[in-house]
Amino acid sequence: MERTTWVTSEYVPAGEGCPLWLFEALSNPLDHAPVMVVHPTELHRQHTLERLHEAGVAVAPQYHMTLNRLVRLLHVDLRLPVLLDDEASTFMALHARCRSAANNAELPFLFTPGVGEWTLTKTRRLQRLHAELLQLRRPFVWEGDPGASVYHQLCLEVEKAAGGTLPALVNLHVLEALRSTPETPFHLSEIEGVVVLSGAPDFTEIEQDVLMAVASLTPVHQLLNPGSFRLGHHGAYLVDQPPCTDDTLPHWLPAHTPWVPTEDGWQTDVGLQRNTTCTRLTLDERTHSIPAALSLIQSYRAEHDGRILVVDAGVRERSNTWSTALASIGMSWSPGSSSLNQQPTHQAVLRAARLAQGMSAWSLPSLRGVFFSSTVPFNDDPFPSLVHPTKTEWRPRADAKVLDDIARQFHVLGGPGAMSRWLGVLSGAKPSFAERRPAQRAQALEETQWWLACMLHTWAPLLPPEDRHLLRKSIIGCTSGEPLPRPEAPSSGMAWLSWLLSTVNMAQLDQRRAPFDMGVGALQRLIEALNDIKKHLLSLALPFPNGGPAFIDVLEHIGSTTDVSHQSSRTHRIQVVTPDDALGCTAELVLLVGLDVDAWSMRSPTVPWLDAQAQLELGLFQTDLLVRRGRHHLRHLLNAGKHVVVFDSSPEESGGPSAPLAEWLTDVQRSGVWDNMRAPPAFLPPEQYEGDGSSRRFAWVAREEGHGSWLTPRMYATAVTEQGERVVRHGFSGRDRRQQLGFDLRIHHPNSESLNHPPAVMNAFEGEVQSDRRRRQPQAKWTGNHETFSWANRANLVSVDAVTLRPTRAALRVSGTAASAFPHLGHREEKSMSLSVDPRPLPPYSTAGLPLNHRFGALDAAVERPIWSASRLEAWLKCPRQAWIKQTLNADDDEGVGTEDVDVLVRGQLIHQVEAAILEGHGVPMGNETMADPLPLHLGPMGHGRAGWDAVLDFLQRDVHWLGRHNAVSVHRTRDLINATPEMWLEHQEGAQELPPLGRLARLLEADLALHHAAPIALEWSPATKDDRSVQLDTMPDDPTGGLNLFGYADRVDVVAMPDEYRSLLEERGVLSDADHTEPYPLHGERRPAKRLVVIRDLKTVPGPTSDTAGLRHMRCLFEDLQLALYARAWELLHPNDRVVGVGATEVGEHTTHYVELDGDLGVLAEQLEIGEITQVFAQQFPAETQTGAPTSPFRRWMAERLSVAQRAVETARSGHVNPTPGKHCSYCSIAHSCAVSDYSGGDF
Repeated sequence: MERTTWVTSEYVPAGEGCPLWLFEALSNPLDHAPVMVVHPTELHRQHTLERLHEAGVAVAPQYHMTLNRLVRLLHVDLRLPVLLDDEASTFMALHARCRSAANNAELPFLFTPGVGEWTLTKTRRLQRLHAELLQLRRPFVWEGDPGASVYHQLCLEVEKAAGGTLPALVNLHVLEALRSTPETPFHLSEIEGVVVLSGAPDFTEIEQDVLMAVASLTPVHQLLNPGSFRLGHHGAYLVDQPPCTDDTLPHWLPAHTPWVPTEDGWQTDVGLQRNTTCTRLTLDERTHSIPAALSLIQSYRAEHDGRILVVDAGVRERSNTWSTALASIGMSWSPGSSSLNQQPTHQAVLRAARLAQGMSAWSLPSLRGVFFSSTVPFNDDPFPSLVHPTKTEWRPRADAKVLDDIARQFHVLGGPGAMSRWLGVLSGAKPSFAERRPAQRAQALEETQWWLACMLHTWAPLLPPEDRHLLRKSIIGCTSGEPLPRPEAPSSGMAWLSWLLSTVNMAQLDQRRAPFDMGVGALQRLIEALNDIKKHLLSLALPFPNGGPAFIDVLEHIGSTTDVSHQSSRTHRIQVVTPDDALGCTAELVLLVGLDVDAWSMRSPTVPWLDAQAQLELGLFQTDLLVRRGRHHLRHLLNAGKHVVVFDSSPEESGGPSAPLAEWLTDVQRSGVWDNMRAPPAFLPPEQYEGDGSSRRFAWVAREEGHGSWLTPRMYATAVTEQGERVVRHGFSGRDRRQQLGFDLRIHHPNSESLNHPPAVMNAFEGEVQSDRRRRQPQAKWTGNHETFSWANRANLVSVDAVTLRPTRAALRVSGTAASAFPHLGHREEKSMSLSVDPRPLPPYSTAGLPLNHRFGALDAAVERPIWSASRLEAWLKCPRQAWIKQTLNADDDEGVGTEDVDVLVRGQLIHQVEAAILEGHGVPMGNETMADPLPLHLGPMGHGRAGWDAVLDFLQRDVHWLGRHNAVSVHRTRDLINATPEMWLEHQEGAQELPPLGRLARLLEADLALHHAAPIALEWSPATKDDRSVQLDTMPDDPTGGLNLFGYADRVDVVAMPDEYRSLLEERGVLSDADHTEPYPLHGERRPAKRLVVIRDLKTVPGPTSDTAGLRHMRCLFEDLQLALYARAWELLHPNDRVVGVGATEVGEHTTHYVELDGDLGVLAEQLEIGEITQVFAQQFPAETQTGAPTSPFRRWMAERLSVAQRAVETARSGHVNPTPGKHCSYCSIAHSCAVSDYSGGDF
């Protein structure tokens, strides 16, 4: 239906979160009609609510919204299905749907059934793409969509099944409902209009549509900052129209005179009134910034008592560094302050107010800082009135481990949409298969999900626009499946603050005795200040902001202007904040320390599969958005204090200022102000930058040619003493003092410092000791002709690079069985060394002479796991330290930035999906074994005419939506996969052309059809029993109770389907029989006949391969990896009548080859069997006897050896041995930079 929209706007001065007239009106809610305020950020809303609460205003939270909160409120008013508010839970539900769809070959571009698992990372990447596209009015008209439309359909299925609304779709549903509703929603019907405060650019298309739909139901008035929208000075706007004047001001607004701007430059009237002076401080290295800042602070504090504002965009990463650094000069960053803003309890309230705001909104550190911090103790149950529908003993409470696990495993970060991600993940979260206490874990998951949903509603007055839609979604418990009750959202910022204070454990807070901590007194002072502000505004007939960023501004204002007294000695007023947090803050001394290109990045986040061309096509190409926001923050900071010192890292080769700062420096350089920035700050003593004394901390260094010298910090100086030339380290931290102690110890110069823990000095020698060991370790290449590199040398190895572990053609030609003993580490014949028996994991090094065993990997605690996977075991083989850090400590780096090309893993999964499409057409179900009589592929439906190729093409047409795009990547991949151009693929889809079986996928199908004696029976097979999702492997010949529990997925399992004459021959040789068995085929004992012969395959995507590399990936699967041997034995344990006689890798490249290492007992048929390209290398590498001495085939001995290696990895973990194993793999290790013995820097030690 067509409706008239009422949208007006007016200007407010830059730097004013909430203009005075609006604040006065909100402070006097009874003097005017109800008005809803939409705040630009959650932080601003929180501050405004706190200011209103300080003024004593009974704030109505429903009148203070962010855009997300407004959408959620409308979601409830419009009676849409209940909001599935726990984004983590909904994410898990969507993950399950995506995994099912991927296994059903519905996401061919992203996943190939039969190769690995559909991971949470893939769902998250797809969710990110989906969320990005949902910002558009027409999100799914993108020609290169890799699966977002499929994901959207899965979202709708989850909504239908759960009877609710997903957070990701709430904007769409609310928008549709607003456009079709015949009456005004409840919360909009009781107000006269909506005031949208000025926010950072920019509204998305869907946000614009939602606000315009609101404007069709009630008037909307926008407050905008003056200046260029292109540069970022101007805020986001709905309608490009002239601002209101006195005559055109809407009647429903509180009476006031619209402000008329007079200037829009970098320096404002505020800066002119303060007589602000700017000083440029150049840095040779960015690491010098903190010591230089400390010098300035110390000098300033020597003569002045003003507030100091240190602006560092990376303060969240360097908070401990800053705290320690300030403490080193006798200053406390947060405690011991002389202003309310420096009180821990007030900062806790501010942190709580900012919890849903900014780039750290709902981040794990933010949640910890608010709810898991000892600064303000909260009651255990903040929602006592809520009762679980079925589990009365369950409470909405956060489990720290659940939050930590979800944040780490699913990469849930803070910022816009973070709460949606939390709730999405938890909505489908289930205890993992390896969970030892699944009931408790399931309860913790739902309680955390419930708690987050309650927190979301409690923070309703402070939510940013992008999170408001979550309020209208129901929450279905991820464990109980019941809709979870949520608290009533506070009606205002004051109500939110009242709730927050009601959840504080006042008795515990009152026990604070720290001299810098006022505890309850700080909160009382905050309330009193709010009441005072309210009374003052009421006396001026001005409204009091009662929600959103305006309320947060009130709190910030009170914190920065209200002084507190201490009975103890006074502390220092100093703040170290990010540019976002510094907005609105003022100080006498402002240090712009961390505004370099790395700390204050203006780089747009990377969205999976959205390259620049796609973004341009979709209208999402906004690379300057962060720069525009940065200009807005910088403009405020440059006018925030009397003394402003700008730290410029341009002299550093890899440094330089961030884009907004660089732009300002360029503008200043063009004006006469540039020379004025050369003068040192007035408070800096001359002896700090003049003379030649070693105590001088600053020097004059020439920078730009023709622009003279600039003040630059220097970190080192030299002085001549009786003991010799002394190096003086300029610094304040304990590390600086320790380094100075080291310098003085070397020249025997007296020093007042002493070693706190002398044994700790030894830790620095770990790298040197391990380097020495590596230089001295025996090398297989030193072995003489016809000699064996003894297994005893394993105890002296530091790295497996000393032996030949990775197969090469030369090594494979050398007979390892010619060695004098087995196992061995290599045997030389002529010029080549044979392959080494896998010695991994290497034993840890220990010595009684050096107290470094703990550094060499000897833990005091064992690493126990009830269930192991092949990938986890292989990680322990490669490097126990890396495996321990990643698997036990869960410490790892973030994902790297993807390329424009299709990800290597995704391309591999596409091959798996194609293989799944082929085998499903043959009748082999995904994840299960076929119960029918197995048939080779060429004898089944896929072997008739074009049936197999048509199945592949149908799969590509249905699920691979990127195929046939005209960008370079798609053109290349389309030709590579099916040897077609985009035009040919389009004609095929329209039925105008029939594509011949060509390309990589056709060669895969051709190779599959050529397996005339291999009948597939399982795809993506998981070893599991009726009672357990894992199987216990018998890795030890003399210990039937030993072994390990295995879980995983085997890519493909085939049964050898041979002619009767071949079968008769094997029956005569005792390999086959029709007898049934109840015990698995013996691994360490005598051989017996089997009923079926099985081949285990692992699909691998390889580049090429060339003639030199063909088959080497297959050999790596045999000699380096574990999964083929583990899955082979797992199959035998679960199928007593079967015997695995072949394993191998299917190398899928430009040509596809099914490699199979065949058991020697079938060697007589090696040339006749058509089960792939048969290799028989085990006969030269493994003896034909078991570990107990019984005769067996080399194939069986290989399987036993690989199981022994797996068991050795388990025992290594159980023994707490996490010794590092450096090698070539260090180049790809994400934690190499924190390992003292890695090859991270390249080369040997």
